[in-house]
Amino acid sequence: MDKLLLVVKVAITVLVLILFVQNIAVVEIRFLTWSLTLPLALVLVVIYLLGMVSGRSLMGLMRRLSADRGRGPRR
Repeated sequence: MDKLLLVVKVAITVLVLILFVQNIAVVEIRFLTWSLTLPLALVLVVIYLLGMVSGRSLMGLMRRLSADRGRGPRR
């Protein structure tokens, strides 16, 4: 099982490296009045990390709300 996990990790690492190499073109990102010029690969990584953080936060909030619902009303 450890070897399979290692193979999966190596495969994911190789795919990420390929993603970086193929997407080094510079793109302009605009948000409201801000404007940034960054490599596309970096933009993809930042968006992925923001998605991970927001997804984890949302799951934590849902767990907390379901736990509070199970305890009944607070006094």
